Amino acid sequence: MKISFLVTYYQQARFVAESMDSLLALEKPAEWEILIGDDGSTDGTAEAARAYVDRDPAHIRLFVMDRDPARKYNAVERASRNRLNLVRHATGDCFTLMDGDDFYSETDFIPQALRLLADHPEVSVVAFDTWRYREGDARKARKAGDPTPVVTHRGRYLRWDYTHAGACVFRRDPAPDALAAPEKIGLFDDNGITLFALNRGRMIRVRRPVYAYRQAAGESVYTAMRAQERAALNLAGLGACLAMMDRKWEEAVLARFATAVWMAWFLRNRMTEGLTPEKRETYLAACRRAGFREGEMLMGYPALEPAERRRLRKWVRRTGRLSPPRVLYAWLEVHRGRRKP
Repeated sequence: MKISFLVTYYQQARFVAESMDSLLALEKPAEWEILIGDDGSTDGTAEAARAYVDRDPAHIRLFVMDRDPARKYNAVERASRNRLNLVRHATGDCFTLMDGDDFYSETDFIPQALRLLADHPEVSVVAFDTWRYREGDARKARKAGDPTPVVTHRGRYLRWDYTHAGACVFRRDPAPDALAAPEKIGLFDDNGITLFALNRGRMIRVRRPVYAYRQAAGESVYTAMRAQERAALNLAGLGACLAMMDRKWEEAVLARFATAVWMAWFLRNRMTEGLTPEKRETYLAACRRAGFREGEMLMGYPALEPAERRRLRKWVRRTGRLSPPRVLYAWLEVHRGRRKP
């Protein structure tokens, strides 16, 4: 079974050696490849990556995306396009996805994942665990975890569970139109990648941390966002997941994203605060491409007609009933945001 290791970068020259060396250190089958995607970096990232290609061109390839320096891009959409391009070019039977500033902290989990995929054709994802790494920390997770594989109920995972896509090994769908939905919508982020794979098969969980997710000093980009932008971003993600997944998983996906729905509902008259017109249009466009009318309505609530408001209120309440704890969490998030200076 051939495996493709996919790693994406943007302005991350200082992390190339760390992430690439961790990929090269993995125990691999006879057939493997590493595909590197650079999003038009100007800090020497592509040059650093090309040095690895030159060392082993039979196994390592580099794809550099065009970037207009005079144009403003949405980071989420660009990262999604970078990932999708690599998945499109992958030739393995399965693949992994790594963010360029992360690294693998264990070297022996790939053979286990490949055996599980070979023995269980109904499985589309073998999911290990992630641990958070901060500069200066030890290079290994503090807890070893449990190497015992367990088949996970998809509905339960969709409602309540999570593992970073970087800690997963995915079975590649060889169909020519396999990526049509995420390419049309333009969103292929951490959450959506795993959920999209679960649409095609089951998941086996191995509760063992193998993937180091780097945490920069201070707040992350996401937590530094105002509540309005976090809600808008997650609404766009919800729309993408609803569009990519079979309708039988709709309630489970809505339950998973209930926090985003209710944050937007609590902020429905103030969703434009903290959002530039360009960012707001980006999230609205993602909802339109996904056919997610409720997301559009939540982001433009003050302009809705009374009949539309009643329809939206009914849908929001239904979503809340699917996951009451997340409604409370949404209220707490919004309340904390109002208390920030």
